[in-house]
Amino acid sequence: MAEIELYHFWDSFCSFKVRICLEEKGLSWKGHYIDLMAFENLKPSYLSINKKAVVPTLRHDGHLIPESSIINEFLDDRYPEPPLKPSDALERAQMRYWVKVEEDELFTAIRPASLNLMMKKVFEKYSEADLDKLLANHPRPQLIPQLKKMFLDPPDQKAVEQSRNLLRATLSRMNKKLADSGPWLAGSSYSLADIAAAPVIDRIQRLGMTDVWNGLPRIEAWLERVTSRPAYKKAAPLDEFRMPAPIRAVA
Repeated sequence: MAEIELYHFWDSFCSFKVRICLEEKGLSWKGHYIDLMAFENLKPSYLSINKKAVVPTLRHDGHLIPESSIINEFLDDRYPEPPLKPSDALERAQMRYWVKVEEDELFTAIRPASLNLMMKKVFEKYSEADLDKLLANHPRPQLIPQLKKMFLDPPDQKAVEQSRNLLRATLSRMNKKLADSGPWLAGSSYSLADIAAAPVIDRIQRLGMTDVWNGLPRIEAWLERVTSRPAYKKAAPLDEFRMPAPIRAVA
């Protein structure tokens, strides 16, 4: 059996979705915890592993593989049982479409709410001088002034509401897809598409924003199926490594 190592942050969407894939495959893996809230991703030791300073990164038999969606496709190709890509070509295309929706829409939509309701609770302990030091190794130094402002500004409720609206819009489309050709996002079988979207469920619940799927019965049934899977439960963030509870409840 190849040696599998995962550089990850417990409470990150992309790390979570790779852990789900590993657990669905029943693979043994060694974790290297990269604390994003302490900016450990910007240390030279991690930049030598992932030059973009993002998690996760998979090391498989010494080979480094970045990007969570690519990692999950690699794992399914390398370890084909149980399969996480549909055998039908059309359903496989649907799987890749919904993985992209997670990357382009769900992930983008949830970030402002996560930043303003959770991450800023951590960042408030840092001074501007602290951030200058911690961000010094950022691979895109031109972004540092923008990042500092984003981290130090007070929570933005308008950004949170924008998150809510974007999430509702995408979940409504998912609800229609599940109604038309469910029970899973790619059609008849659980796949990498469901795995990609699953971590967003956890964050929405954590942020107290579950009203975004009110009146979307197919989503509610889908998330119950997803979260009841043993792999989801094993891969979920450990409580001691979670980011703080939201700054305030969101109605």
